[in-house]
Amino acid sequence: FYKWGPTPLDLSDPAWQQETFTTRAVGLMPWAPVHVTGLRNGAGDLSISWIRRTRLGGVWSDGTDIPLNEESERYEIDILNGSTVVRTIAVTNPAATYSAAQQTADFGASQASIAVRVYQLSATVGRGFPATRTLTV
Repeated sequence: FYKWGPTPLDLSDPAWQQETFTTRAVGLMPWAPVHVTGLRNGAGDLSISWIRRTRLGGVWSDGTDIPLNEESERYEIDILNGSTVVRTIAVTNPAATYSAAQQTADFGASQASIAVRVYQLSATVGRGFPATRTLTV
């Protein structure tokens, strides 16, 4: 609850107002990954990869990778048919495979383009901001 009003008046005075507010912890949500790419192999499987970002301590000092700002590295990739999520793939590194068999189960056949949303997960707030991309492969 948030309550505000003129300080000289008693809290029970009608000049004081009150509102309920639910925080979404937006400042703790992981940033959206970047450079989401897709590559299809000869079997029709789609390899999806991306680069993670971090909110804190993101100085690129060693020239290889930024430090992980979460308890563990976890991601969820939503496969979309229009605006409908047809499959969610959970992984623990910045790459996932969407097999030809999964594509057939979800769409009836392998697709020439596939829309995805990639989320980094936080133990504190869950999904971060999504990276949305249509992969044409």
